[in-house]
Amino acid sequence: MRWFIPSLLGLAGLVPAVPAPIALPGVTPIVKGKAFDRFITIFLENQDYAKVAIDSHMAELKRHGILLTRCYAETHPSQPNYLAAIAGDYFGNNHDDWVRIPENVATIVDLLEDKNISWAGYFEDIPSPGYMGNYSDGSTGTDGWDYVRKHNPFVSFDSITNHGERLLQIDSFDTFQRAFAARQVPQFAFLTPNMMNDGHNTTLEFATEWSHKFLEPLLADRAFDEPTLIALTYDESEDYAQPNHIVTLLLGSAVPPALRGTTDDTFYTHYSFLSTLEANWGLHNLGRYDVGANVFKFVAEKVGYAGNRDPDNAKSVNNSVSYPGALHNTTDKVLPYPPPNTRLIGASGLPVLPAIVKAWEGQPGQGQKTWQTPYDGSGRVVDGDLNLPVYKSPLE
Repeated sequence: MRWFIPSLLGLAGLVPAVPAPIALPGVTPIVKGKAFDRFITIFLENQDYAKVAIDSHMAELKRHGILLTRCYAETHPSQPNYLAAIAGDYFGNNHDDWVRIPENVATIVDLLEDKNISWAGYFEDIPSPGYMGNYSDGSTGTDGWDYVRKHNPFVSFDSITNHGERLLQIDSFDTFQRAFAARQVPQFAFLTPNMMNDGHNTTLEFATEWSHKFLEPLLADRAFDEPTLIALTYDESEDYAQPNHIVTLLLGSAVPPALRGTTDDTFYTHYSFLSTLEANWGLHNLGRYDVGANVFKFVAEKVGYAGNRDPDNAKSVNNSVSYPGALHNTTDKVLPYPPPNTRLIGASGLPVLPAIVKAWEGQPGQGQKTWQTPYDGSGRVVDGDLNLPVYKSPLE
């Protein structure tokens, strides 16, 4: 989706003008990526890998993409996984109640806007752009809270909601469909279906059938003008007694034809979405658990990233219990928001976003031996059970 004005010949004897990209109203020029130019993620709800992997609708979709066989959510219940997917941490959140995260905590939005990459969040049955309420009945007529705030991570961050132009990027599925029809879908799009279509209030089969129908036009030949990667994923597994193993399926025109219908056995978590975006577009990083998370294998090979490896504690992955943190609802497990590790280098080879460094300047202990952070860039699995975060100084 590029919009150019044609070259105009100058007067006789002048060289032709160089074609220049122009931004139409509501449209920004495309920023090229190394493996894809657009990323769309769609979150479904609460199903174990073993069940989803054999579902007939998912099997049909798998013919068009890559099944990630070792992908894990971060914890239970739903909300912290959505937060983690855009912020590189869930800050100890162990519940689905209202949360509000302070201005100096950055998200993927900050990284994208730094490179002029367009973005939006689309949420089925959200009643209005930028809606910040807890829930809303919508199109299903079930009085089942079709839209819920806990499945919309953007509205929990002051760094988004305190800025009107960002808040207006949080919109409805109707707006997404209009953007798709006009070939103006932003380069990063985060989609959450309503509580029926995501499977929360229905069944696995209901959600996968909906997914198959919803994705058909997005997977059609020439659906997008640019290479587009679509990640259909789950927020968490259903069985809290088992490791939080989820299905993630990579689809779209950016998937190399030779890899369609295949599997990828690399270890991933929701943080891998962030590291993949950083590697693809040459983004700075957040200085949190995005650094060290494995990059989707086909993207890593395309961009020349050689950092993928199993975490040293991969065999003990559980990710079913939230670790202590600022958003924990148990008093003795509440901790301050940890500072990002501003010394980390991410999958793109770039450091932490300079605006993040500036936002945390002057915080207690920042840059001193006493400065403690749990982020070390190792990709180590952390949870509230066997793998608690380890706080230490990055200067050690």
